[in-house]
Amino acid sequence: MQRRIFIGSLRRCKSRAVISVLAIALGASLIVAAVNLRGSIRGKLAEELRSYGANLLLVPATGPFLQEKDLLILEDNRVKDRLIGYVPFLHRVASLQGRDTVIAGTRLVAIKKLSPWWQVNGRWPERKNEALAGFNVASKLGLRVGDSVTVSQAKSRITLSIAGIVRTGGAEEHQLIVDLEEVQLLTGLPGLLSSVLVSSRAENGLDRTVAFLQREWRGAEVRTLLQVARAEESVLSRLQFFLMVIGILVLFASGLSVFATMATAALERKVEMALMRALGAEKRQIAWIFASEAAAIGGVGGLLGSALGLILAQVIGLSVFRALVLPSLMSLPTGIAIGVGIALLSSLSVVRKTAAIAPAVVLKGE
Repeated sequence: MQRRIFIGSLRRCKSRAVISVLAIALGASLIVAAVNLRGSIRGKLAEELRSYGANLLLVPATGPFLQEKDLLILEDNRVKDRLIGYVPFLHRVASLQGRDTVIAGTRLVAIKKLSPWWQVNGRWPERKNEALAGFNVASKLGLRVGDSVTVSQAKSRITLSIAGIVRTGGAEEHQLIVDLEEVQLLTGLPGLLSSVLVSSRAENGLDRTVAFLQREWRGAEVRTLLQVARAEESVLSRLQFFLMVIGILVLFASGLSVFATMATAALERKVEMALMRALGAEKRQIAWIFASEAAAIGGVGGLLGSALGLILAQVIGLSVFRALVLPSLMSLPTGIAIGVGIALLSSLSVVRKTAAIAPAVVLKGE
């Protein structure tokens, strides 16, 4: 009997039920899309922001140099998974064609990975006797790709071939960028470094990386490159907050729609419910009818919202990041749970008032 009443009720209020289902589906779809996009968006956004350079700088805390052997600390498993990469540097002043020029010794393969936005006219060096000339250095000295230059300091000298001319918009345009070992040999400073640039994933805890390096690398002072690090963490935090606020607002609107549907149904059927109570129906039976209707609306809306949320996540992923978003295993359970939960919560007061209806008052005069 309760099942027949339940089915008949849904048929009579079909149009209102459809509106409520669509409202819940809209809210659930945004939440499901957010669940699917959350990891992908943060990861891809962090990857995009990381392309603008490192966010940590290690410099000597005491003394003029860092020890190259201490780079093993950055390979520690406790921090390695939070690092995208690191680049050691040894900066010294040397004579280049009779002019004092800053020579930057580094690992060229590592700097190419860490700074993909560098614009190189020519090609990246592939051998130790090749170098990148900063744009300003090349302009002042008239250097071109393929030129051979001699760099000297004190009694040491090396001959290098200019593989490319680099533009970065930074200090690198005033430097000659050479293989690290070449500069260490030229200056007589084997195993020594001036600084280390580190790129750490902000979404995995930039503060944890800083704390680890300060604790383990006693000879280094860790500086945060605030312009990059703060921008990354700010964008990621705001994105997460935006998705949460939009989801809450839409779910609130969905709840109002379900409440209006159930309240209207209760008003239209109060005589029917009063008659059932007069004939011996218990309060829990009356409550079951309305709660079942709400749960059915929420379940269908949540199921539809899960499907729409997966589609929406793919559309956003392709249009913004040009990549498919892997569906989360939590999509379907999340959509249905949100739909049923919002529907039951929104109709709770209606169910309670309908179950507590006084038959004598309602049926008086009928």
